[in-house]
Parts: sequence; C-alpha cells; structure tokens
Amino acid sequence: MKKTALVGLLLVSLMLCACSQGSALTFNANWYKNTTLGKDLSGTQEILDYEVTFKQSSTASDAFRVEYDKGTYRTELKNAYLTLSDGSSQREGYIYTTRLDISGRYIVNGAVGETFHDYILSTVSFLPVDNALQPVSSEKEVYTTSAISTSPSSLDTASVTYHYSYTVRYDSALSNATAVYTDLLQEDAEPKTTEYDLTGNTTFLDNEQILFALRGLDMNSSASFRSINSVMSQVQDVSLGTPTITEETVNFEADGETVSGSVQAYSVSLTYDNSYSGSPQTLVYARRTDANNNTYRNVLLRMETSVLQSLGTLTYRLVKADFSDK
Repeated sequence: MKKTALVGLLLVSLMLCACSQGSALTFNANWYKNTTLGKDLSGTQEILDYEVTFKQSSTASDAFRVEYDKGTYRTELKNAYLTLSDGSSQREGYIYTTRLDISGRYIVNGAVGETFHDYILSTVSFLPVDNALQPVSSEKEVYTTSAISTSPSSLDTASVTYHYSYTVRYDSALSNATAVYTDLLQEDAEPKTTEYDLTGNTTFLDNEQILFALRGLDMNSSASFRSINSVMSQVQDVSLGTPTITEETVNFEADGETVSGSVQAYSVSLTYDNSYSGSPQTLVYARRTDANNNTYRNVLLRMETSVLQSLGTLTYRLVKADFSDK
C-alpha cells in the first residue's frame, strides 16, 4: 500500500502494532440532539459539508511547492440493517460515507505543473453504541497525486499518481479481519489480501469511522484504541491526546439557520503510537451542551492535517450541517 498525499480522513491512514494496555472506550450517541437515544437508530439522517483550504509551509519555495484550490468534504450518516459476516443474522446499525474532492498543482523551480484532481471515497458500516460501534465492513477508493520527495529536480519527478481500492471485512466476533488492496491503475493487477488478528482488550475502530466515532466520547481525558494501518499492514495503537476546552469561531448553516460566533469546543490531537507517527492531526469537536438538548451534536467543527513532504497543511471547516431530527 502506498502513502497518500491526502492524510486525514483521511487519517485517511492512521495507526502501530502492539498489545494495548488501555481499557475499552465507552461511546454515547452524541450525534443526536437527545443523546440518550443510543438504542433507537430509526430516522437517522445527517449530512455535513466542509470547505477544505490549504496553507503553504513557511519553508516552501518555488524550488518545490504545491498549490491546492479550495476543496470539498462531505459526510453522510444513516441507519440501516447490516448483514454480519456469517450471513445468518442482521443487526440495525449505521452506514457512514465520506467524499473528499480537491484539485491542485505542483511547482518545481518556478515551473507550474498540470492541474490534478484528487478524490477519496469511503463507506463504513458499524453497530450502535451498545456494541461499542463495532465495525462490520468498510471500503475506500483513493485517487491521489502524491509528492515523491522534498527536492525533485523536475516536474516529471515531483509526484506520482495512485488509484486504488481498499476493502475490509470483519467477522461477527471482531476477532479477525480480511483486507483486500487493489491497484486500479493496472488492469491485470492481482488484489493483495491480508488477514489480521484483532484480539485485544482495547476498543478497535475501522480507519474510516474514526473521525465520526470520536464524537461519541466524553472527551474528559486522553484515550487510545486500535485500528489497521494499511501502510504498515499491522494493527496499531492510535492515541488521542488530552482534550483542551476551547472556544471555536464558526460560521456555518445548521438546519437552515446561520450559526456564527463562538462555540464551546474540545481541541484534541490524534496520532500513531510509533516512532514514525508523523505530525498529529488536530481535531476540534463541539462540546455537548446538554444530554437531552445537544444543540451541535458534538460535530467535528475543524480538522487540520499535514500534507506529505511537509509542504503545508489542509484545514477542513464545517460550512453546512443537516442534523438528524431526533
């Protein structure tokens, strides 16, 4: 599996193997106005839209840099009956889909390359909070134009294009997973299958559900969980730093009404537990206002993630929210 330039929902790949010593996480249905409705999934329908902007690194120059146009990121959550891997039973759970679209161009020694159009699509299904959001399956398609090095000699050696799919299926006991990577640029490429042992004491989350799942935490302390790092082909620990209570300046539309000004929020960092973890992601979530009247549903308000080769930072900001009406 290749590294991608768009990390972040990427997180788009996060996570290193280890036998975790932490405890299992407890989730609340904070994506509802009434957070006590964790067992009543009916009528769940949420759509969130984000604007994605790029800030160039202070060390970048015309010798090598990248420009990104404004991009879009959309997430959708709905309830559905899910067929478990054994095919013998169905459980009501969630389907969560995301789509990132962004365009840009590389510049080497003042020469501007052709505009590329990258995207990441993902879908993940998982069980409700009383099952610790246990994943059932996920799939992702990535088309990305990634920087190869920090100092290419020409535009021809500045970047490479990857187009691949990655699917994961979990057994009903969440003890094993089967992942399949397929190179979509090569018609005759053989899919690569990897089996993972998921047994452990700490919570396991699929990579594609992480940003959503963190909305369900109380955010009162640091935490850790496990997930599959597709780059390293290992199950790894992921660390959530100690959250900081803050006020986030926002300007978005929520169910047809404008929300502008400051919102009480938590800021937290997310990173791999290994020596090659790279820069942590910064995540800012709205704080729960009241268990029975959670106005902003612990929504992700902002996310910052680094671009490969330290070329800059992508920032996701919420611009529109159509929350579930419950």
